[in-house]
Amino acid sequence: MTNKPLPRSLNLRATLAFIIFTTLGLNVVFKTTAVADGIPGVVHGTETGSQTGPDFGDQPITTPAEDAYTEAMLAGYAAAEAGDFQAALNSFQQALEERPGDRYALAAIENMETYLAQQRVQAERRQRFISLQQTLDQAIQASDWACAAATVDELITFVPPDSLERARLVAYRGELSALIDARVDIDNWSTVCPGG
Repeated sequence: MTNKPLPRSLNLRATLAFIIFTTLGLNVVFKTTAVADGIPGVVHGTETGSQTGPDFGDQPITTPAEDAYTEAMLAGYAAAEAGDFQAALNSFQQALEERPGDRYALAAIENMETYLAQQRVQAERRQRFISLQQTLDQAIQASDWACAAATVDELITFVPPDSLERARLVAYRGELSALIDARVDIDNWSTVCPGG
């Protein structure tokens, strides 16, 4: 380090401060670190994506474990937005492995498990609806009006209350009731529905 002559206008106190800061290599004005926008580990001036900070030279701001956590969380959010809740769940579980007990990963996992459970219920309902439609078709072909009526009663529960489809099913159920009351094709009843 070269010694530079001190300006004469500095008083003793300023001179001592100048010597200390120059000797220690400190520059109070230009080398300040702060948390940028409340993001831990991000130094002021690096929040736009720079991986190194002015005070750190070439050292990364985050550790590899933090990077793996962040990557897993971002992958989970992307998968969830795309509707792939199983892939999202896997990513969030990876993030939790990187940061055990992390509340954000735990909340995301809970959300994905809820979405997956809802998907399973919806898939089961769709499958039951398809099965009921097939049973109704068989009952109509066999003139099993009792089975057809019971099947329509269950189908009605799958259709939104104010829908046109529900109104059609209710009207059709009325026609089936008339056939049952008239005992039309009574010998064919209870041949299609199990336990009928």
